[in-house]
Amino acid sequence: MGDVGGRGLTELKLLVGADDFWRHAAADCASASRRLFVQAMTFEGDTAGQSVARAIGASSARDRRVLVDAYSSVVISDRWVGWPPAWLKPDLCRELTATRAMFRELIDGGAPVRVTNPFAPLMVNYPARNHKKLIVADDVVYLGGINFSDHNFAWRDFMLRLEGPQVADFAAADFEASWNGMSRADARDLDGLRLLSLDGRDNHAFFDELSRLLAGARREIVVMSAYLTFPFTALLAEAARRGVAVSLITPWANNKPIVRDYLLDYARRHAFNVRLLADMSHLKGILIDGEALVVGSCNFDFVGLAAEEELIAIVRSPALIADFRRLVIDPALAVAGEARPIPPMAGLFANAVLRMGELGARAMRRARRTAVDWT
Repeated sequence: MGDVGGRGLTELKLLVGADDFWRHAAADCASASRRLFVQAMTFEGDTAGQSVARAIGASSARDRRVLVDAYSSVVISDRWVGWPPAWLKPDLCRELTATRAMFRELIDGGAPVRVTNPFAPLMVNYPARNHKKLIVADDVVYLGGINFSDHNFAWRDFMLRLEGPQVADFAAADFEASWNGMSRADARDLDGLRLLSLDGRDNHAFFDELSRLLAGARREIVVMSAYLTFPFTALLAEAARRGVAVSLITPWANNKPIVRDYLLDYARRHAFNVRLLADMSHLKGILIDGEALVVGSCNFDFVGLAAEEELIAIVRSPALIADFRRLVIDPALAVAGEARPIPPMAGLFANAVLRMGELGARAMRRARRTAVDWT
């Protein structure tokens, strides 16, 4: 999608897959002269992460900064590094060492690195993550679901590229707030696009807004998410009861199989049309009546609602929505299979475990939000 008019947003483009995303983002990083802000929940010292770090290090932008969530200190290559069995895996130890060296090299090269929401003792604040994925390169913004690591680059995913001074200033101010450990809730309307920043404390404002959108659905809701859970599933069940065709596209090879089991069991009981992708998909989006598209970093799960800091876009651009259907939904449906049956006890167990997790996530709503220098 090309020019959308106005100084608030001059371009809005859908980039599907890590290769397409990084080809555009690397060029924007190279051309940035004023500011280059890079933020991710996962940022690892593997091939993908190192390519991003090199682009930051080579940039001539006067203000270069990196934010990474504390999650990257305990999870590498989608595996926990804090447990003794992990210490016996040479590949994991090498990548952890490379990650630390990568950030130290960025700092030594004049690009400071900060860590959002360091873990409290016993990791009691684990759910309170800064879940945003963001690049601000002068007046260009990237947001969506792609983290900077090999396994994230390999998963199905996409990013939005937005260009314009107002959208870039909004994103830069959001980055600054996280940089200073002062997460903020904010919103901005720009040329057929509504941006929402969630602070991890008052995320129900987003839930209420999404509830109104889903309540207004007349024909069709298509959801793509690996981690969809309550209370969002209840909104979809209500729409299905009204006669709206609710479709869910989700991966069978889910890196959180307990969520998959919950989802398949819930969908069976509430008349969702489920299509399963064989490979892992990190895509997250909700398309309502082909008129409103909700995308961003949020997985539409209880953790994101209760405790995580997120960036979300509600898009009403017909051209971008058409691209999303053509480039994301249709290719996924072309290779997706029918839902597989889940034993009833597996569904009950998954629901019980996730409900207990929700209690912990809710307790973190008021957890302290901080950012500290990488050490």
